[in-house]
Amino acid sequence: MKKDLSSQSMDAVLQDFLGNKPSMGTPSLDLQLADTQEQAGGVMKEQATDPIPEQTDETPQVVRRISGKQRRASLEEYKETFLPVPSIEDRKPVFLSRSTRDALDRIVRMFGERKMSVSGLVENIARQHLSTYGEDIEAWRKL
Repeated sequence: MKKDLSSQSMDAVLQDFLGNKPSMGTPSLDLQLADTQEQAGGVMKEQATDPIPEQTDETPQVVRRISGKQRRASLEEYKETFLPVPSIEDRKPVFLSRSTRDALDRIVRMFGERKMSVSGLVENIARQHLSTYGEDIEAWRKL
């Protein structure tokens, strides 16, 4: 798995900001399960069909508060990753739903610099995705 904890929490915050439900199937759990099955050499395939027993532990989960300093650091990391104005050569159109476009436009207007656009944000998101999953995608292509 290539995502670190801070980017997972940023993903959850971004999904919440965009109005998406965070339970909409994050690929990290599926990838982790697939990696575990491959490492076990097929032993996990037999166990994967068995239902996983639910935890009956009724201890309340501790909710930790995020400090303002952590939020500012997280915002700065987000801006450095997704909001620098990219240089895009040989442009091609990409279509988005109105709700996605509006949510991205809101992010760009709130946090982006003067010359930042939704196209630039989408370019940065796509570049980050390819850098994070590029090697995995090549390996999956060969399956």
